Amino acid sequence: MLEAKIPDGPLEEKWSRYRSRAKLVNPANRKHLHVIVVGTGLSGSSLAASLGEAGCHVTSFCFQDTARALTL
Repeated sequence: MLEAKIPDGPLEEKWSRYRSRAKLVNPANRKHLHVIVVGTGLSGSSLAASLGEAGCHVTSFCFQDTARALTL
């Protein structure tokens, strides 16, 4: 069975109830997180660098489907 995790109650109060119960990542626990970044383009590499500076353990990798020749 699919659980949507929608808070109970009237529609007007659902967002405020979700925000009050949402678990946030404490800065002290960031060193326990291990993040995998798929793709090392401009956005992936900057994300990996930012998360690494924030204290997360980061693994990034890139998959190339074709061999590309480097021309100088």
